[in-house]
Amino acid sequence: MSTQKATSALQESNDKYEEFLGGLRLIWVGLKSCSSILDRTALYKLFSEKKNLVRSFEGAYKVNEVGAVYFEASGSFVVTVRESKDADPVVRVECEFEAHLHGTKPLPKGFVERFVDSEFQLILVPYARQFVSSTTAQMSIPPLVLPLSTGPSESSETEKIRTRRATKVHAKTR
Repeated sequence: MSTQKATSALQESNDKYEEFLGGLRLIWVGLKSCSSILDRTALYKLFSEKKNLVRSFEGAYKVNEVGAVYFEASGSFVVTVRESKDADPVVRVECEFEAHLHGTKPLPKGFVERFVDSEFQLILVPYARQFVSSTTAQMSIPPLVLPLSTGPSESSETEKIRTRRATKVHAKTR
């Protein structure tokens, strides 16, 4: 296949995918499951010793069901805070959100999978971020503010200072 034909085929595929995206309608998003753990003593010790904390925010997405004009997919999220990459977490929050979307008939399964693997996080991550922030605040610890996308992230010196300040402010308001 010539380069020009390959480029033309790719453009046609991208145009059809854009058409697919334009026909999507989000019907609902809902929390499916959640859990959390907190080792308050260990967390206090890390804060009082001004240790660097390693925070991770990871997500995994999957297609659950595909119908003629709809599909359902979910995203599972895990947030951990620990002293080091190898240490047990002192804070762990897990949640799974499901979503139901409608589209124009027919729904190509390849396009649904492509959407769930790429753009779907734009829908679910805000729900996960809000859930984790709210849940950690209700644990009576400084709320975890998470990045706009999922993936492993180590805390920086700036983040460590911000966490310490938040702890001091939080302690003053009690």
